[in-house]
Amino acid sequence: MSQEHRRHERIDLSKLAFAKEGEQAHGGILRDISVDGAYIEFHYPLGRVEHQFGKGDSIELLLDNEALLKGTAVRINDDGIALEFTDDNDSQRQIIEALVAARD
Repeated sequence: MSQEHRRHERIDLSKLAFAKEGEQAHGGILRDISVDGAYIEFHYPLGRVEHQFGKGDSIELLLDNEALLKGTAVRINDDGIALEFTDDNDSQRQIIEALVAARD
């Protein structure tokens, strides 16, 4: 999605994360984040991974510090998934603010 369609600026990151939906979980790299959403990219040493995430899936994004963000898959591509966060609460905002602050 182009930047002009986004409500909030995305911050570039490179942070270990796990995307989980039901029993399915895949490790990847959190590439960017904003108050509204995030993009997680899946990399494996032997190439692209075949994940089963689909548009509209409810995804839990687990970060290496055990923080949990909840969202819905809004875009799926060969490299990863884009999430729109569904929980708009203080706890989730604090997690996002801490990620942004740690990047600076």
